[in-house]
Amino acid sequence: MDNNVDGHKLEISGRTVNEDPKETYKLLADPDMEEEAISRPQSLVISADGADEKMLAKNDGISQYSSPTKNSISEKFNGDSKLDIGDIKNQFVGLGKEELMKYVNDPFWIRVRWICFIGFWLIWAAMLVSAILLIYWAPKCNPPPPKTWWEEGPLTEVDSSVKFQVDGNIKGVILTWPDDTYEPFDESHDIIKLVQSFKENNTKVIMDIEPIVSTKWFERSEENDPEFSDYYIWSAGKSTLTSNDPLPPNNWVNQNNTSSWRYSQKRKQFYYSPFDKPHLNFRNEEVVHKFNEVILSFLSANVSGIRLRNAAFLLIDPNLEDEPIRPGTRGLDHTQYGFYIHSKTENLLEIGELLKKFKRVLRNVTEQAPLMVASDLGNPEAFKVNDTLIVDLPLESHLFSKTSLLVNETANGLNYIFNIEKLSWPLWKATTKALPKDSLDMIIYLLPGTPLVDPSEVINKTLLKIRSGGSVMRGSCSIYTLQNDTVFAFTREYRGSPGILVATNPTDDAVTVDFKAAIPSFVDVEQVTIRTFSSSYNETSFMDINGKRPPTAVPVTAKSTIVLEYVPKVEDEE
Repeated sequence: MDNNVDGHKLEISGRTVNEDPKETYKLLADPDMEEEAISRPQSLVISADGADEKMLAKNDGISQYSSPTKNSISEKFNGDSKLDIGDIKNQFVGLGKEELMKYVNDPFWIRVRWICFIGFWLIWAAMLVSAILLIYWAPKCNPPPPKTWWEEGPLTEVDSSVKFQVDGNIKGVILTWPDDTYEPFDESHDIIKLVQSFKENNTKVIMDIEPIVSTKWFERSEENDPEFSDYYIWSAGKSTLTSNDPLPPNNWVNQNNTSSWRYSQKRKQFYYSPFDKPHLNFRNEEVVHKFNEVILSFLSANVSGIRLRNAAFLLIDPNLEDEPIRPGTRGLDHTQYGFYIHSKTENLLEIGELLKKFKRVLRNVTEQAPLMVASDLGNPEAFKVNDTLIVDLPLESHLFSKTSLLVNETANGLNYIFNIEKLSWPLWKATTKALPKDSLDMIIYLLPGTPLVDPSEVINKTLLKIRSGGSVMRGSCSIYTLQNDTVFAFTREYRGSPGILVATNPTDDAVTVDFKAAIPSFVDVEQVTIRTFSSSYNETSFMDINGKRPPTAVPVTAKSTIVLEYVPKVEDEE
């Protein structure tokens, strides 16, 4: 075939080229030829298009081919594409078993293995310790502490002379100790037997005791025995020119409108006795120690808490100064209790520190033991240390014990208790007849605090269930007066729990309330769920328990209470 072709030549790629004796048509590789080329010995080199092949001199009848680019089994061209198979070389396949066994017992490699093994576990242990320290030291959102049994409640006060079978839902009973607090007792005592019977029924007992009076050491103190001389409060009194009999040291009078002082002919001094029994001197550390022993003796007898009678009178002015006269005391004279401001004998600010000592003894035995006082706190500041209230469950018996229940007065009273006195969890005692009993219960069960109920009362389980929710146990409380002081309402809210709304109408007129417009947190509330209502509630459209209604027109009938549940607005976290 003639190598010179006339005219232009067209490549497979479609390009027109000038005539050149060295150019040829590129041949497409035949599959069989490719396979054969791959299977040829490495000494043979094949060019797919034939343009780069050059015939070499024959050697022993075998044609040798060479490639101008590289030694390879094949370089295949298909059009403008080139496939490079590459060189086939012998690969390293590692050491054999016999070769490896030579290093097993080599001291150097033994040390290397041990170093790697120990290093791994040291690093692993360091990472574990680091993770634990990170978890421990990382800032965390501590959950609120769980409520104690006496905070959960309800509690009741039992007369030990009357046998009561209290409801099993009552968490604790308060018993009054009838004897001298400082006299020893054992398990044969009737009250201790009663304590044991309550314990067998899984009911806690709080013992009400009198700390400030006792006659146990009085005779020895009256005889001026050095060990007991200062166990009581003594004073020589005031001498007079007109009489051989001394006068009491100051103007202190008791609630019976008589002098708080009694005269001892034996010791020739006055002793302080505001409750007609000698008053112990709690500025004497030995007396404090004696009362601490009393606390421990009751705890060892299965008592679960202590309540103190007359705690406001524990300490008196050490200088025995006169009580100041109360302004505007018309119709009273200097012999009457109401004539004076009792700032020298009641609610002295040091009481908090004394109570702190008693509470420390309780909590050293059990963290679950409350220290309570039997009366309302006349001055809460006297029972605080560093602005922290020392007593548990401060009693609130006045607010819901009046003959009438006025909406504005009730709301102001609650705001004063929570925001001014800062009593976060009081003990509610409600005795008013202004509302039916079940309507009143819905208030004191769902306010912050613990209800004090009658021992014969059957506990409302629906109220207990609502009370156990997060909003009531640890939520905020907002108080409202609505419909021109016709309805008293409050909300309880806690993040992650349904909100609770309690609305009470103590008047004789039924009203309809738009809670969405009246309560700021209800702006985004579209519906409320009816949880419960009092027996006096008589609006049939809202008497289906668990029914859902809009909050824009809720009837609150006369002398009744309704409890609603809602989904509060979730505030964005900053």
